[in-house]
Amino acid sequence: MDFDQLRSFVALVRAGSFSGAARERGLSQPGLSRQIQRLERELGTPLFDRHALVPRLTTAGERFLVYAEATLAGYSGVLASLRDPTMLEGDLRIIASTTPGAYLVPRLVARFHDRYPGVRPEIAIADSAAVLAAVSAGQWDLGFVGGVVNGESLRAQVVAEDEIVLAVPANHRLAQEGTVSLAQLASLPFLEREEGSGTVQSLQRALARQHLSLPGRRVVMVLSSCQAIVTAVRQGLGVGFVSTLALSESGGDVVGVRLAEISTRRRLSLVYPAGRTLTAVPAAFVQAIEAGLARGE
Repeated sequence: MDFDQLRSFVALVRAGSFSGAARERGLSQPGLSRQIQRLERELGTPLFDRHALVPRLTTAGERFLVYAEATLAGYSGVLASLRDPTMLEGDLRIIASTTPGAYLVPRLVARFHDRYPGVRPEIAIADSAAVLAAVSAGQWDLGFVGGVVNGESLRAQVVAEDEIVLAVPANHRLAQEGTVSLAQLASLPFLEREEGSGTVQSLQRALARQHLSLPGRRVVMVLSSCQAIVTAVRQGLGVGFVSTLALSESGGDVVGVRLAEISTRRRLSLVYPAGRTLTAVPAAFVQAIEAGLARGE
């Protein structure tokens, strides 16, 4: 099966006669008939009712017409995008955990959309575990998470780094000291992240590498994002672990304090299925990110 056969098939459907389709395609009528016959032999079923006065699609032909038109349209779209990249069109479906979803993905998508205005982005926020599951299942094109990505079903591309710090008011005594020990955490009113948070998982992995763990804490509130924790810290409700990216917009009244015992720097990664070929729009988005990383952006 080739594109010429698909074009001849669609032309015959539209023209309603072999002679009209042959003229449209610039072929002889026997030449067009041979293309249709070869196509039917390859598919193993008649596409047209030969007993009708004019070519009429069989049930199989009607189903194949949907495929043929979609294939030819997709091929034309790819050609247009290769010849003029700004013509790239289609959906870009991204699911991200809260930290990259709030601070990294909007900037990357905005830059990509400026270059390709025909792209229609859709961004969802979920915890890291849900992001990895959704991308593995093919429910979303691409995902962004913090921390290490394991498993054979996903490919991961590191796109940025951040650090997990304890968010405290700028006038807090810990802000002056610059670091906090694990033992000191036990006496502080704590703002906790929800289960499945990539920030919490990254922190726990960093502690586990040093055979450490968080002490028991007096949790006063459980919140769903770093932004929410920063807001609660600003209001004097407690302290909590956040990404340094979340502090970039705090205005200076909330600052980050490092843990004394460990380094909490982590990587933020773009993930996508390892066993499936990306369609044109998400593939172009991945290429744009890789090109930006190569330029040091």
